Amino acid sequence: MKKKQKQLIAELANQYGRQVFATAYRIVGDSHHAEDITQDIYMKLFKKTPKAFDKVNNWAAYLTTMATSASLDLLRKKHRLSEQSITDDGAETVVSIHSNPEPTPEKQFALTQDIQQLRDALTKVTEQEAKVFVLRFVEELSYDDIAQHLALTSGNVGIILNRTRQKLARLLSHSQNTGEKYEARS
Repeated sequence: MKKKQKQLIAELANQYGRQVFATAYRIVGDSHHAEDITQDIYMKLFKKTPKAFDKVNNWAAYLTTMATSASLDLLRKKHRLSEQSITDDGAETVVSIHSNPEPTPEKQFALTQDIQQLRDALTKVTEQEAKVFVLRFVEELSYDDIAQHLALTSGNVGIILNRTRQKLARLLSHSQNTGEKYEARS
């Protein structure tokens, strides 16, 4: 690896490290996982060829997209593990993404549960839908920025967001009304 490339990665880590961590943390809700995701992203940059670096026009967006993808992958993995984790008496064991054992006030608890339900619902939509949703509503990127990062048109971003909101609304209302798991239908 060239010295120039190592310097660029170090500069990127200094300049965007907090942003990458914040993106991962907002999605996974756990600082340890967010740190791991951040480190993994910068390690992946070391494996890229110099030509790959030349193709990136907007590092902030590129790294945010990487953090979003890695975070959603972790949520999907945890979701699969929680569905597979069954106790001896047949009851499902819930795997919490939050590892904060401290008791919280009632409203904070309800908010935490709502966030967890949204995270679970995001694991049931397509990866592209989840990315677009997170980039818009978590990272607060514009339609044009999302389109540029994901190689879509702004119109497609709007369509995907509308479809994703509808799917998430169905998933969330179904889980709140019945307490059952509900799989999104395309």
